[in-house]
Amino acid sequence: MRVAYLAAALAALSSHAHAGPRLPALGLYCPVGEDVPPISVDADGGLGIDLLDCEGARFARARVRAEVCFANGGSVVALNTDLVVRRDSTLRHGGVTFRLYTGRRPCPAP
Repeated sequence: MRVAYLAAALAALSSHAHAGPRLPALGLYCPVGEDVPPISVDADGGLGIDLLDCEGARFARARVRAEVCFANGGSVVALNTDLVVRRDSTLRHGGVTFRLYTGRRPCPAP
C-alpha cells in the first residue's frame, strides 16, 4: 500500500503544473513606433485599453475580456479583444507592440 502512495506522490511531483494565463505586470505600456493610445494595467483587474476604462479584466488564450468598461461620455460597454502577453513582457494588441514604460507620463511621442 505504501508503494502505491509513493508511486502516486512521485507521479504528481514529476508532472508539469498547469500554468494559468500569463499576466502583464502592473503599469503603463506605451506603443512602440505607432501613434495609438497606451495600455494601462492596474491592480484588481483594472485595465485601460482602446480608450476604455475596464474593471475585472480576465486574460485567457491571447484575449482579454471585461464585462464593465467605461467609454468617453460614461457609456458602459463590454470588452472582448486580442491581447497577447509575450515572453519578453511586452504586450501585443491590434498588431501593435506595447512596452512597459517607467518614465514620466505621458508616453513619449513615437
